[in-house]
Amino acid sequence: MAEKSYIPKYEFRMFGQSFPELEKQITANALQTGEQKMNDVYLLTAADNENNVKIRGGKMDMKVLEETLQGLERWAPYMIGDFPLDVEVIKSTVFPALGIPAPAFSRNEYLLTQFLNELVYHDPDLFVAHTSKTRKEFEFNGCELEITDVTINSACIKTICIESENWEKVLETKKIFNISSAQENINYPTALKRIMGLVEIPGMWQSIKQ
Repeated sequence: MAEKSYIPKYEFRMFGQSFPELEKQITANALQTGEQKMNDVYLLTAADNENNVKIRGGKMDMKVLEETLQGLERWAPYMIGDFPLDVEVIKSTVFPALGIPAPAFSRNEYLLTQFLNELVYHDPDLFVAHTSKTRKEFEFNGCELEITDVTINSACIKTICIESENWEKVLETKKIFNISSAQENINYPTALKRIMGLVEIPGMWQSIKQ
């Protein structure tokens, strides 16, 4: 059974090729608290956007979308466990979170390579995004901010995120940095699936459909 690993936070996240003015504002006004490089593997299904399941550093975790409020999303983090993962954890937690039926199992526990090669890569309902990230972390106005360069299956993109336990602080910080109320809040599963062509990008194909 997955256990909550820290306090849920309200999040506003945006993806794009570059945000030069916003980056300049954040680096000039916010306190940089760290910089990390990481490699993550995201597990995706076409329909599910409410569970963000990923593997990092030999551990599997997920975030569950608990609430949407004022254009923000509150995500609760859960730790699923370290590899090797027990088959009962995979059966009772991982595949239900992905919203697809569990496959037949041939082992009592799975190493990471066994999990990916035997249960993931050959499942027609599962899609995998291999990501490499360089994340700069900041604090400002009671919020945690990040500016991250992401490589997703060899595609390069940037994401900026503002998060806090207090949703009003997130909205206030958006205003301070002049982020338009029309700017879409995009979570990682949705962004990854758009980049991989698994879901439609709103408005992009209107002229083709007409």
